[in-house]
Amino acid sequence: MTWAAGRSRWVRAGGALAAVLLAGVACSQEPQAPPARQRTVELSVSGTPGAVFGQYTLIGELGQPGSRTIQQVPFSTTFTVPFDPSPKIDVSVVGVRPGSRLSCRVVVDGRTVAAQTVTVPGPNAACIAPPSTS
Repeated sequence: MTWAAGRSRWVRAGGALAAVLLAGVACSQEPQAPPARQRTVELSVSGTPGAVFGQYTLIGELGQPGSRTIQQVPFSTTFTVPFDPSPKIDVSVVGVRPGSRLSCRVVVDGRTVAAQTVTVPGPNAACIAPPSTS
């Protein structure tokens, strides 16, 4: 065997070994999970200012609720969450003239998923988004 033939055999063996190692590394890496989808939630209440009683609740990941109080009209908040939200607003107003209006609205990713307008006195304005707003 000549020196060139021996060298060629080593080059081929080295190339095959490199291919096996690269394939093993590629197969041993665990697949990366895609980043969580971020959902933008906008909650708003509008109407005649008065003594406002209300809250909004966001049922989150693992079904744990988080509630916040609404104490004034107009009210608006926007936040981003990494799960499909199930927001709810329940609000009433007192101390305003009869025939006043009170409205609530829930928007997820730019799409209105719940809205209601009521006349005061009367029932609370309640906006409840469906469990999956995808």
